[in-house]
Amino acid sequence: MPNNLRYDYVGHRWLREGADWIGCRPDGLELHYHDEVQVSVVWNGHRDFRIGRQALRLAPGQMLLVPHRRAHRALPSLQRALRSTEFFVTPDSLPTGMRQQLAESDYLVADAPALLAAQPGDVGDLLVSWVRDGATPPPWRGPRARAGVDAELLEAATRYTSVAEAARALSCSREGFIRAFSRHAGMTPHAYRINERLNRGRELLRQRENISDTAYAAGFSDQSHFGRLFLRYFGATPGQFRAAHTAR
Repeated sequence: MPNNLRYDYVGHRWLREGADWIGCRPDGLELHYHDEVQVSVVWNGHRDFRIGRQALRLAPGQMLLVPHRRAHRALPSLQRALRSTEFFVTPDSLPTGMRQQLAESDYLVADAPALLAAQPGDVGDLLVSWVRDGATPPPWRGPRARAGVDAELLEAATRYTSVAEAARALSCSREGFIRAFSRHAGMTPHAYRINERLNRGRELLRQRENISDTAYAAGFSDQSHFGRLFLRYFGATPGQFRAAHTAR
């Protein structure tokens, strides 16, 4: 798998981090979610996503917002000329209206051709003005969300050590719990728990923690297992990710 998804800090305090996706990625990324809102911008080529049951193609000059904890997958690409950028922002930094619009949608898309003419250093300010500050953004559009993750299901999936134990706590069968959780969250309880541990590791690496200590603290039995999953879900190794935050 090519290491062509490069995380680097984008320089604006409101944008927690950014990543450049450049060239082919035949395997795409695993179905996953972020604790932050993802903002994707395409410069060259196109990006294909699956968000819930929706397939989406993002073209140059378009911008995508994926709500935090919304399961999505970056689909494989064989485009050598592809270039896009992902930015990650904390949900509570968004205005109330934007948070509400995101909560009611599987995702939001806007046509933003001005981004294509912007200098890289100006992109952060443009995104901040459109997404956070509400300065006459391009019209946002997107499908209404089906159902968000039921709080009781989510708590059970993350609180108990096994799916069977979580199902018993909610007085339902193991199969019934898995079906209900998957319908609401867009992924199985097992996949959700793995993603939660990876996001925990991601946060520790942002704080420049040692990789082996991070793997253990995030609940992985060894560093190599943590590293393989981190690359499949987030497109970079833990070392590459940590180095970007160490250098900023």
